[in-house]
Amino acid sequence: MSQSLLQGKRFFCREWVFHKLHHCLQEKNSGKLFGISNPSGNAGVPGKNAGGIGGILIVGGPGSGKTALCTELVWPTCPQLIQRGLHRQALAYHFCKAQDADTLCVSNFIRSIVSQIRNSNLVHGYEEKLREPAVHSVLQAGECERNPGEAFKRCVLLPLLGIKPPSQNLFIVVDSVDEGCNYAEGEQRQAGLTRTIAELLASHHEFFPPWLLLVCSSRKQSKMVTKMFTGSRRAMLKQTPYIVFPFLNSKSTNQLDP
Repeated sequence: MSQSLLQGKRFFCREWVFHKLHHCLQEKNSGKLFGISNPSGNAGVPGKNAGGIGGILIVGGPGSGKTALCTELVWPTCPQLIQRGLHRQALAYHFCKAQDADTLCVSNFIRSIVSQIRNSNLVHGYEEKLREPAVHSVLQAGECERNPGEAFKRCVLLPLLGIKPPSQNLFIVVDSVDEGCNYAEGEQRQAGLTRTIAELLASHHEFFPPWLLLVCSSRKQSKMVTKMFTGSRRAMLKQTPYIVFPFLNSKSTNQLDP
């Protein structure tokens, strides 16, 4: 399981991002998110998600606080955020790290997400879906590596679509989703081949259940990756000067407005 190196560190400001996430979670499967309507009422049908293909993409330059914000979503330290309780709607998380190849491995990502959902008390019936032979087989050693897209769809998305929706909307956090996407823009890639976590998520976002919001972060310089998530609402983190708080003997990046 991929952890954050910032877990437990104090977090300051960026309240507007958490407010936006809270709003999106409330509106996720109402058809109002991102102005997308669904008059046909095909909630839960792959490709006809009532929440559209929307998610949240947190974008900013290096050092703007993307990983700190994603960490705070899962393990809050701010009393106001703890009271708001957004972390109790986090179904799974993954933190990509450039210096750790294991966190960039697509099959490792899939197995980590499966393990977290299986052990979560936020959804019910998922474990039973995984016991089906056709589902269990694609997680076996070698099979997930050969066809990660099929494994992600059959072991994560379709089982979630097949269970009873939870009592509240949930979200999955994937930090630094652009890590590992180092191929040059315009480079030819084999059709159907999933090489990165970003490609996996972008190519299967239409299969997400209407009650599940995808929250990713990426550097704004990674234009190829940000183009993959054109249906997502952007939360742009502006780079601001460090402000010293003598009574805390620490530094904090403060940006109160989006």
